[in-house]
Amino acid sequence: MDNSILGKFQYVDDLLAAAETCKQSGYAISIISPVPLVHEIEHTFGEGKNPIKYFTGVGAVTGLLFGILFTIITSLLYVLPRAGRPIIAIPPTLLISYETTILFGVLFTLLGFIVLALVPYFKESEYDVEIAIDAFGLRVHGVGEDKFSDIEKVMRENGSSDVKRIEKK
Repeated sequence: MDNSILGKFQYVDDLLAAAETCKQSGYAISIISPVPLVHEIEHTFGEGKNPIKYFTGVGAVTGLLFGILFTIITSLLYVLPRAGRPIIAIPPTLLISYETTILFGVLFTLLGFIVLALVPYFKESEYDVEIAIDAFGLRVHGVGEDKFSDIEKVMRENGSSDVKRIEKK
């Protein structure tokens, strides 16, 4: 059962102050905003982890190996002997390997983005029209029954206009 609290804020500074307090208390938080707040959030909490680079690296290595194996196997299956030149030539192998490295790196990056962005997202989430239009939201996850009042107090002290409990069963 995931109990959480959703607080509405009118100003970004109030939101970030409450979020920092809740984060320091050890709670998982989500910030909901009608406008991008990337710089403000990074300034307050530091830069977040970005695992997409691992998808890109795996894709690039896979593409490199695929390109090398593809050209070697193709040149061995369809032998075209030409005046003493080697059957497995290095320049075409490098060229195809370079292209497949980039292709697979891009495709794996796109796949990683789709997977990590949770597209499509099947879980129901709490939606508030005011937060989507002209307010900022702070959702604190995993709040125990005994801590609801403490988190609500922190949000109210930092300028929350409305605080509501969200209980998932």
